[in-house]
Amino acid sequence: MQPVLIGKEKLEVVRSHIPQELYLLAELVSLEGARLYAVGGLVRSSLLGLPISDIDICSAILPERMIALCREKGFTVVPKGIDFGMVEVHIGGESFEHTTFRSDSYAEGGAHRPSEVRFSSSAEEDAFRRDFSVNAMYFDILSGEVLDPTGGLADLEAGLIRTTSPDPRTVLADDGLRIMRLVRFAAELGFDIEPASMAAARELVSNLADISAERIRDELNKILLADVKYGERSAERVLHGLTLLREVGALGVILPELLEGEGLEQKKEYHRYDVLRHALHAASEAVPALPLRLAALLHDVAKPRVFAETGKMHGHDVVGAELAREILRRLRYDNKTIDRVVFIVHHHMYDLDNAAKDSTLRRTFARWGYERSLDIAEIRIADVHGSGVITGKVATAERWKRILAEMKRENAPFSENDLNCSGADIIEWLGIPPGPAVADIKRRMLAHCAVHPRDNTKEGLKRLAFDICPKSGG
Repeated sequence: MQPVLIGKEKLEVVRSHIPQELYLLAELVSLEGARLYAVGGLVRSSLLGLPISDIDICSAILPERMIALCREKGFTVVPKGIDFGMVEVHIGGESFEHTTFRSDSYAEGGAHRPSEVRFSSSAEEDAFRRDFSVNAMYFDILSGEVLDPTGGLADLEAGLIRTTSPDPRTVLADDGLRIMRLVRFAAELGFDIEPASMAAARELVSNLADISAERIRDELNKILLADVKYGERSAERVLHGLTLLREVGALGVILPELLEGEGLEQKKEYHRYDVLRHALHAASEAVPALPLRLAALLHDVAKPRVFAETGKMHGHDVVGAELAREILRRLRYDNKTIDRVVFIVHHHMYDLDNAAKDSTLRRTFARWGYERSLDIAEIRIADVHGSGVITGKVATAERWKRILAEMKRENAPFSENDLNCSGADIIEWLGIPPGPAVADIKRRMLAHCAVHPRDNTKEGLKRLAFDICPKSGG
């Protein structure tokens, strides 16, 4: 096919992102009578002025021949998916994933892996086995020519994510995960989804049921962090992705519990949105850390069930914590992430009316620990801003952060490990045996020193031990 013209300025922008090591490989490929192309993210992101992460390359060179060529030149090469034509080439300090041009065939049901792969000599044929037009533009490393078989350049200009095939069903039916990738790219780039592609995604969304929980989890994570993919926080990008998940029907497959909140209205003085949309807005408002955004997405997940049983929403935090645990386990999240999210969901209603005394907050924060206490402050901000009613500073969270900062400056303890004494010290001071009494004394020391951090010294804690247990020791 004929190359397309992208203009000298854009050509130089793409060239500026080509590592010198790639020219060495391109010369090697040219000696075999083939051309080496950069494809996918490097071309797309360069043209959009976005940062480059992974560099994907492709050619007609078969994987076995690519391995032999690289090894002849002393390049390190790692067969990553040899059956799919993929090898990883290391030159200098750079690594590149090379894929041989190919066409793919898939079995029924939308399972992720191709059932048959046929290698090809045609970039055009290779383009149509890819998912979206903006990922199917090819930049010839040596000549600077651009191949655009599926119209990706026009879609970049229009801000659209569109499948490579004129019939989107043929792309989305092959691999159910592409439905989530469709949403993810739209969120990361701030693009819309082309109408026919959106319609096909809605029609085929049930194919997500054939995809492993781990792959769904990974795409969900990327959607929740879509705004920081290219380095800039934007609530609109995350909300765009989550809203598209709902519109395409994917939430009903991967997070059906959230859909239970659709249409469940809340008190208008506090909430502009129903429970579902509040969750989406809260997640988009949370700081860009995965556990915080997951917690914001799930913090009210139990409201519909609690309301159905009691006619009220009181206690949704406690029920929601266990429901969140079930959901995250189903999606194969690691235990550390699950525990952090569950803790946030369980405690997100703490001191809602901002009535707790400073001393009470200090003791609570010491018991929770600094990081988890800060999580609760952050989730309060996301919760309030996600209501659609209140903007600006959130009084409770501002107060909590101030107290946490004071405790840090004063070297207040945030765990029993921060106390300047051990259980053995307490046993020696008081002449008591090891057991529950020692643990109780340490808990009370922590509570005291959270409010009075100057007492967290060996001498101060010894005096405190005798105050707590005056009849022990001598």
